[in-house]
Amino acid sequence: MAKAVLVSANPTRFPFPIYPIGLGYIARACADAGHDAIQLDIQLGGPEGLREEIAAARPDAVGISIRNTDNCDSSDYASNVDYYAGLVQTLRKVTDAPVILGGSGFSLYSEALMLRTGADYGIRGEGEAAFVDLLSELDAGRIPPRGRLYQSRRPNSPADFGAPLRPTKLVAHYLQFGGLMGVQSKRGCPFDCAYCSYPLLEGPSFRFREADDVVEECLELVARDKASFIYFTDSVFNDPEDRFLKIAEGLARSGWEGKWTGFFRPRRGWRRDDIALLKRSGLECVEWGTDAGTDATLAGLKKGFDWEAVLESNNMFADQDIANGHFVIFGGPGETEASVAKGLSNLDGLRHSVVFAFLGIRIIPGTEVWRIAREEGLIADDWDSLRETFYFSPGLRREDVDAMIRRSFGGNICRIYPPAGGEALIAALHRRGLKGPLWDLVLKARRRTWS
Repeated sequence: MAKAVLVSANPTRFPFPIYPIGLGYIARACADAGHDAIQLDIQLGGPEGLREEIAAARPDAVGISIRNTDNCDSSDYASNVDYYAGLVQTLRKVTDAPVILGGSGFSLYSEALMLRTGADYGIRGEGEAAFVDLLSELDAGRIPPRGRLYQSRRPNSPADFGAPLRPTKLVAHYLQFGGLMGVQSKRGCPFDCAYCSYPLLEGPSFRFREADDVVEECLELVARDKASFIYFTDSVFNDPEDRFLKIAEGLARSGWEGKWTGFFRPRRGWRRDDIALLKRSGLECVEWGTDAGTDATLAGLKKGFDWEAVLESNNMFADQDIANGHFVIFGGPGETEASVAKGLSNLDGLRHSVVFAFLGIRIIPGTEVWRIAREEGLIADDWDSLRETFYFSPGLRREDVDAMIRRSFGGNICRIYPPAGGEALIAALHRRGLKGPLWDLVLKARRRTWS
């Protein structure tokens, strides 16, 4: 049996701390294979605490999960790459165990991050099987060549990613700071949004867990761990087949007292009864994958729906007093000064909503925006993918769009730009002990301000 230390190295807490669910899946796979896995988090004790725990554990391997390489915000750009490289070197001072990188951020920039950090091995994509295979090789004394990248031979079946292992100490920390606990009901994404990495990371089709299994995990988190808010971490929660409603039915039938949210895709044809069911099941607020503000720019991002679908979705949920959160990018393919103005006007029609606006799209290798950027000569064949590079529609002046957004959003606490401007507000509310994404509280604050 080998012993592994698994480290969540994510320093990001915006817009709220995200529980490192991937670590729990790797730990579960290790346990099922007869290995021991200790889960640690940089957010609990910082680098110094991490060094002490790893030195005491004396592991056979150290896995580092990289979730975000940067904040994807061109208005206040911050990279984590040097931080990760420094962390690897710090850990080498307390252990001779090989360092293995993984996680979503690593998977998107694996070769570049291996070079920049000097890690021993890396795992791209879903890591359960690949990490266990590598750990078993190391345990058997079969040491692979340093620098090798691994990838699971096949996508995991839903049976392979049931409930993850969650250490009590880790759960308590995240419940204290924000109160959200992540649950994954499916993996993959069949949609083809121009900027998005989900299909690259999880595959181009949905793989569903059984609804009863998901409900059981949610109920256990509330009963055992006193979680008050569940965040469904799926790429899109509302699948076209409406299988997500089975989860809502199970939660509503259970009579639980928890609340939940997730990432939804706008669409036409919502049924009021279904929205009522979602609310009865504990749906407190919705994060919409809106991304653009006009039909033309939605088409440029290959969203597969129009603005009327966004408006209908938002306002039907608002009718049932469910708060709406939108993340909108200005400057994508096809954006013009006229479409910026139209998009800002369209956002005014979203009732009971909070909007975060971004300027430009972080270019991710392998996406449609990456291909467009290459065709337009914005990036070269030898482009450093870890360098700060954002797509911004040719012909637009960044400072003009920045000024337009500021004029439109000025004085409205529910229209947040730059996005980092909302970080202090959300963090302050969490410090007061409030739980969840808090869009509903921001909206209530706005109503009090205007009354």
